[in-house]
Amino acid sequence: MPARRPLRTAAAILCSGPLLTHPAFAEEACCAAPQDAAFAALTGDWGGSRSTLKRNGVELFADYTGEVFGNPSGGKKRGLVFNGLLKIALDVNLEKTLGWPDASFRVSGLSPHGTSGTLRDVGDASVFSSIDAYDSLRLNDFWLEQRLFEGKASLRVGQMPVDTEFGLTDVGALFINSSYGVPSPPITPMPFAAYPVAALGLRLRVEPVKGLYGMAGIYDGNPSPGDFPDPTDGTTGAAKRHGTDWALRASEGTFYASELGFHRSEGAFPGTYRLGLLHHSDTFADVRKDAAATHSGSTSGYYGIDQTLWQKSEGSKEGVSAFLRGTLAEKKTSTMSNSLQLGAVYTGLFSTEDKLGVAFARNKFSPGQITAIDGQEYQPNSETVAELTYLIPLRPYLRVQPDLQYIHRPGGHTAYPNAWILGVRATVDF
Repeated sequence: MPARRPLRTAAAILCSGPLLTHPAFAEEACCAAPQDAAFAALTGDWGGSRSTLKRNGVELFADYTGEVFGNPSGGKKRGLVFNGLLKIALDVNLEKTLGWPDASFRVSGLSPHGTSGTLRDVGDASVFSSIDAYDSLRLNDFWLEQRLFEGKASLRVGQMPVDTEFGLTDVGALFINSSYGVPSPPITPMPFAAYPVAALGLRLRVEPVKGLYGMAGIYDGNPSPGDFPDPTDGTTGAAKRHGTDWALRASEGTFYASELGFHRSEGAFPGTYRLGLLHHSDTFADVRKDAAATHSGSTSGYYGIDQTLWQKSEGSKEGVSAFLRGTLAEKKTSTMSNSLQLGAVYTGLFSTEDKLGVAFARNKFSPGQITAIDGQEYQPNSETVAELTYLIPLRPYLRVQPDLQYIHRPGGHTAYPNAWILGVRATVDF
């Protein structure tokens, strides 16, 4: 197994979409438990113990995602890889356990493992699997949250991922390619606490009127120097890949995130609309080959729309939903300058819970960069991804997801042939 692995989301979602059944990666993500987790999980109610714990404010979630993917055509070379991800989370309602009103605590861990098909076989910049990450056992969430003003505001402090709250697309969380998790431009090369990395920070969320919300967060500038190279000189620090590198270094700057959104969940055609801004205060080297300048800070922005287009009936899960998301980053400090993702998901093809989705993503590289491969120089332009996927809930605790992807210009250049990627993912809730 390779020593280094791509640092990307996803969220996750099914702690990103496919991971857990996608969001709650979409919102609370590491382990988004089923609504009646005590009975929907493979291990059941533990003889009534799970229900008793839940009544007393303690919930334990775990799931395992395994996948096999291959590229029968294109990329660096043909290959077949296995990847797995174990996620465990403990949620504690502190009002029930300690009498602390409107407070909660979460701790969660991740154990990604396997072989990176992106690094070994395909060479794509987008990272075709959202669970592709460093092989390690990592602490992920470790935070305390206090709700205020009858739930209209909440303050969270501790260690947390940024990509489980900012820049989400609920509909796009179904897809497996990492482009639909955290978009590439904001995190190239900005140290960004996205799967599998979390950062020390503080996040404030307010919802003054139902549906209208604002969020702002401030985070450690480099939560894992062993994973993220310094954006000024490209060096990496000691490789502490266990999520416990708790050091706030002034030399690494600070990461800021903000988002304004509106979510309408009731009535016909629900939808969510988001605008966000990200800024890192560190010094960034110019990404262009012949530019020796450095720049103070790097800023990127994004927008996102999740919209129900058709419902079988009002309030029904069955129907068609679509998403559109775009990002824009500074060309001088970001490897990728902009991206676009869009797609649609049909829920209820053969059952009320299955999902059939098709999506498209385009990641545009900033101009002036040079990539050297086998002694030859290439100037990356753009990488385009198309994905067709189908999520099948075989049991309340088991989901299977066959997936097909096509990547045009892996890595953004012509060094590697266009790649077809075929595989299947399965997730079990324990």
